[in-house]
Amino acid sequence: MDVANFTREVEGISSGQWVGDLRDMGDVKLKVRGLTSPLVVNVRSRKERKVPKQDRERDGTLRTDVALRIFGEVLFEVVLLDWSGITSNGEPLPYDKETAYAWCTDPRFTMFADAVTAAANIVDRGMAAAEEQLTGNLPKPSAGNSKEAPAPEAS
Repeated sequence: MDVANFTREVEGISSGQWVGDLRDMGDVKLKVRGLTSPLVVNVRSRKERKVPKQDRERDGTLRTDVALRIFGEVLFEVVLLDWSGITSNGEPLPYDKETAYAWCTDPRFTMFADAVTAAANIVDRGMAAAEEQLTGNLPKPSAGNSKEAPAPEAS
């Protein structure tokens, strides 16, 4: 194996990249940060440290429902940056924070949260840039999202 295979494109992991061709998501493309982005790791760790004792198992680990809630919040707050290709009644549905929050945190929308997670893993592996080069996967940001990344939760 060549040593070049050991490196990752750190800037794209932290700033976010567009990812398409997601399983069962049709033409949807998501702009996401990688789960290993320092910002994502920091926000997730901070949230997990704040969990009170009653929301932990005897060994100190988080209860499953609490871990899932926190992960959904992290997906919304710092992983998902934008989307394209989502429609409602045939009309483009622009990114908006209220909808993004619901889709990342409500168990009824697990398919969407799973797609965000899968896209973030693709970014972590450095595969999003290769896909963009092959397919021209560079959609314009949705009309509902500014070019700025969402600010993480204050500590």
